[in-house]
Amino acid sequence: MRLGVISPYHLTREGMRALLTSRNHAVVVDLSNFPDDLGVLREAQPEILLLQASGRASDLEIVSRLRKLLPKIKVLLILDKTDEETEFQALRAGAWGCVSRATDLDTLVKACDIVGQGDIWVSQRVATRIIGKLAQSENGDHASWNALTRREWEILALLANGSRNKEIANRLTVSENTVKTHLYTLYRKINVDCRLAATLYYFQHAKSNGEFPHKPASPQGKRKKADVRSDQDEKPMPA
Repeated sequence: MRLGVISPYHLTREGMRALLTSRNHAVVVDLSNFPDDLGVLREAQPEILLLQASGRASDLEIVSRLRKLLPKIKVLLILDKTDEETEFQALRAGAWGCVSRATDLDTLVKACDIVGQGDIWVSQRVATRIIGKLAQSENGDHASWNALTRREWEILALLANGSRNKEIANRLTVSENTVKTHLYTLYRKINVDCRLAATLYYFQHAKSNGEFPHKPASPQGKRKKADVRSDQDEKPMPA
């Protein structure tokens, strides 16, 4: 996995490079601050950017700017101290997760792996908060609910049941690029931008409507549980 590191502290950058390299992750760029010219990031093409931040509004503006200009780069914030509100606002700005500076190496590597797979690394507190916000709109947007095609419903149902893009493609006998195209379209229709929000949308609206449209039958006859990985303090949810 190709990683980028931005930290004002030289020892932090060198230490993270050494530790992550020892776990078979390549640090392709490290910077002391966020560059005004994004060319260096475009050239390096990191999959994930580890950005040390304090959680101030200026940090969130950087995340939002990067999300708009270089959407393929996933930002994982390394915060001096994580709290529910900062983490929630970071996700809203476009970050794929937050970890504390006190996080151990195993947890950091796990967070990178999760984000690299297209999942959001989110604490249980924030996941609960997101679910609560969706629950407040229990009546749902029926226009978007009814706008999905049968195939889009099949893909959304498989996603909500924990399937990856490749698994969905194999299940429906289509290419992985076709799945990605369908996901892009249905994300726009239901006004979400990640697997976590799409999964929560599916289960919340299915609950509101009392049914699961086009719910896929598992080959084993049992529904595959949504992919939830956790440690003591943080629980990533499917994005």
